Amino acid sequence: MINKRNLTLLLCGSFLVLAAACGDDAVTEEPADNPGDTANNDNGGKEDTPDGADTPENQCLDRQQDVLNSSQKAFVESAIRWSCSDVAGVNTIGRDDRGQEYCEYQAIVTPPPLSGEPGDERPDAVALGQLQDGGGVTGLKLDLNDDQIFYLEDHPDEVVGQCVFSTWHADIDHLLPVCKGDPTCTQTCAGEPDCEEPSIMGFPLTAENFRMKVGFNSNSAASALVNDCVDKVGVLGDPDDPADPLHNDFFRGCMTTAALYGTQWRRSDPAVCAAAIRLRECGCSLPDNANLGRSLVPPQPQFDDQGNEVITLWGFPLGTWSGATELPLGCSYVNTGTGGQNIVSCDLTASDLLVSLDDPKGKCREKYGDNVVVHVPVPGELITCQPPVDGPYADTCNDTPWVVDN
Repeated sequence: MINKRNLTLLLCGSFLVLAAACGDDAVTEEPADNPGDTANNDNGGKEDTPDGADTPENQCLDRQQDVLNSSQKAFVESAIRWSCSDVAGVNTIGRDDRGQEYCEYQAIVTPPPLSGEPGDERPDAVALGQLQDGGGVTGLKLDLNDDQIFYLEDHPDEVVGQCVFSTWHADIDHLLPVCKGDPTCTQTCAGEPDCEEPSIMGFPLTAENFRMKVGFNSNSAASALVNDCVDKVGVLGDPDDPADPLHNDFFRGCMTTAALYGTQWRRSDPAVCAAAIRLRECGCSLPDNANLGRSLVPPQPQFDDQGNEVITLWGFPLGTWSGATELPLGCSYVNTGTGGQNIVSCDLTASDLLVSLDDPKGKCREKYGDNVVVHVPVPGELITCQPPVDGPYADTCNDTPWVVDN
């Protein structure tokens, strides 16, 4: 049994060493395929984490406030949810680290005519804050001349760009079905007068443009997270201390995330881990003893009856807080041909752009990020639970233990 008194030993064990807790000489070891596996993101993705010198305990208390005590509840019977907006503190110092919640975002903008005159030819659209394969990011700032700025001032309500949110998992490298097998995803409308090119403001719907790039925003990382939280012995509160914060179901899951991966500052990992731990603590299972973790996040690709590869989960679906198939005003789903809800495009107006020329992507985060919401579906109708008689926290189990509350 692991309680608060030996949590530091776990944090300094074989899963992850937190330098702040264990000293400068500690060595980090992480599973090869997990949310800490960041081939495209240096230093484990922890360079610009919020309050990096703070303790995991304090970061988990912050997340607990977000997901349990705000109006934006992380847990409902049908899903585990969080917003695309990064937590406070994830920033662009050194590099742009935004997009850590299995949802990456960017701004695509068509600048006004160089002359500032309506009807004159416009420059090509530009992608601002677009993460790149292999690391790096496109520029954040949009440079305009005075005439272009005057144009924006004179047309404040004109839609001049799109905020694009994507949950296309970083390791799903198949072409989107809407691209019809064309690797450049262009000219698919040749000879079809009523056809629209599969693009967003001229940017084709390719992996290069819209698939997530951060290594831990992947299907394999999400599968590993769920399975590790289901399978590994988590942290437990001190039974002799009723006030131990580890008795809170979310806090327990968050601190287990800290022990496993050190990603306790995020909303996504602790929420998934807390729900997974409650499923384990309450003796929950699926028909035919199907693996809980693999059922929530099935590895891709799957295979149909003829042995053909099929992607059944391109990424977690996007919605908003009021519904899994609803979006904020000004947003719409992009047709990718997958039947999913993995790319969302939201209007960026001239007035939005005027106040954010140095970082339109930041405006996307501010205007839409809190209300474009990731939904991880939970097959609640298939889950049955038989809490163990003497299991830790089994006495608090109910019919929907994955709906974590205070």
